Amino acid sequence: MLPLDKVIFLLFFPACVGLLTQVIWGIELTNQLVASGTFIFCIEQARMAVKDLRQIEDAKALVQDVRLDTFYQVTLITIAVELLGFYISIVWLGWGSIVILLSQIWFNLLASVKIQYPNQVAENILKVDNYNFSNTSALTLSAPVLLNAVPIYVRYWKISERLPVLIADILGLVLISFWMLQIGSLFISWALFAMVIVYGIAKLILLLSR
Repeated sequence: MLPLDKVIFLLFFPACVGLLTQVIWGIELTNQLVASGTFIFCIEQARMAVKDLRQIEDAKALVQDVRLDTFYQVTLITIAVELLGFYISIVWLGWGSIVILLSQIWFNLLASVKIQYPNQVAENILKVDNYNFSNTSALTLSAPVLLNAVPIYVRYWKISERLPVLIADILGLVLISFWMLQIGSLFISWALFAMVIVYGIAKLILLLSR
């Protein structure tokens, strides 16, 4: 059986290549900008797919929590739908983008748990009010105790934490709809491209800060 990262690579790579052809040989600048943003997002989502599935696998090996099964199903469906969207984008860029954004809205509405490792727990312990490890649903623990306990934690992911991403996804959905209707196409193309760049920078900063 192929390792997880290779499976994800084989699933996402053809879509990335197809989108890259639109970036290089696209006829209009507006299409090239949207295709560029979608291409970058495709690479990022492939990385996130590996990360999420590995975290779930690690958590299920150490933590008994029925919420992980739901989270796993939501994650798999999200990956499948967004892959469909990326492949559709190769032929119909607008409709594919809509499918991708709907998959992100689906995930951020239904993914109600967050998996964290000890260093992340220590950073966020003052913000978190409900941890779940082993068979305990709610504990109030100090950082030293957490760091010496199970090396992975599952906590409730509050809707308020997901709200900024949800708003960005909905905004993207509105913008791509206007783009398909050719309303302010050039401005919207730059706006969508900028949103992806800002998203990528934010992820990079978060990654480097850990």
